[in-house]
Amino acid sequence: MSKVSSSRSGDGARAGAAKPDRALLFLARLANDLAAVRSLPTLLERVMLALHEETGFDSCTIALLDERVPNALTVRAASGLWAKSRGAALPRDKGLHGTVMDRKVPLLISNLSPDGGTLPRGGKVKSGIYAPLVVSDRAIGVLSAYAAAPGAFTEADLSLLTVVGRYLAGAVEVARLNEQLKQLAATDALTGVANRQSFLDRLGSEIARNRRTGRQLSVVLLDIDGFEIINSVHGHAAGDELLAHVADLLVRYVRGSDMVARWGGDEFGMLLPETTAAQAEKLVARLRPVRITVPHMREAGSYASLSCGLATWPKDAQTPEGLLREADNRLRKMKRLFVRNGVRQSGRR
Repeated sequence: MSKVSSSRSGDGARAGAAKPDRALLFLARLANDLAAVRSLPTLLERVMLALHEETGFDSCTIALLDERVPNALTVRAASGLWAKSRGAALPRDKGLHGTVMDRKVPLLISNLSPDGGTLPRGGKVKSGIYAPLVVSDRAIGVLSAYAAAPGAFTEADLSLLTVVGRYLAGAVEVARLNEQLKQLAATDALTGVANRQSFLDRLGSEIARNRRTGRQLSVVLLDIDGFEIINSVHGHAAGDELLAHVADLLVRYVRGSDMVARWGGDEFGMLLPETTAAQAEKLVARLRPVRITVPHMREAGSYASLSCGLATWPKDAQTPEGLLREADNRLRKMKRLFVRNGVRQSGRR
């Protein structure tokens, strides 16, 4: 049975509990660190390091609520006895984390039992303290610390962790907002895939990495055949719908490590890391015959198709600019063949 302790000290209390002056110095350091950090992973790691260095806690974790999975908290950072629990999902409807989340109050447990559903398998944790992370009366996670001995924490430790939790909750929200803004800046608003600049940045990084590893990569530039006619006959709303539909289609054709981007207008780009020319050609061969029906206009018989231009590093070019130029040249060549062969671009069967 878990025992909740509200005692400030005891026979098992950890020696050297945080003193007020030390706590103030620690909070000053932490506040300075949190103000300078904008990356959420970096922020969480700095908090872990600061807690370890300044408090001597055997182990700490930060578990955050993911709005996409509202029924569980995910351990985003962990140290010491809980180090291997990073990424673990903690059910919100049971266990101590769920209790702290729901009640939004800190908790000190002097003698933990393994039946709470929140301890790692094989762990030797005997006592713990928990502080809710609350922003505007909304709980977003739990900051916790653990010790291998029972009765290892005092009320002073809990108070310190609670204050740290208040600072951390606000910093987490700022970091998440910063990540969202970065994501918006890197995403095409209409289609939801990456934008041109994001594609160029990733391409440059991949080529720099491949110069060290010697691996190949391929890029494919694509153009929607028949887009202009569909856009003018059915209206810009239909054209926008077609662009979003093509983006979704391309995403389904690639791997999670690949990137699909809107290059501009009715053009898209595909970045395929660690992909040879032969492997990329197989993908292109699957895309070329695809007839893309305009959503909600099947009865009108409207469709579009794709022209593709493929280039592979380092065989076709040594630089990002050269690689894209080669892919674009091949795309234009395919478009000319498309016209010369008499394939109608009216967008009608």
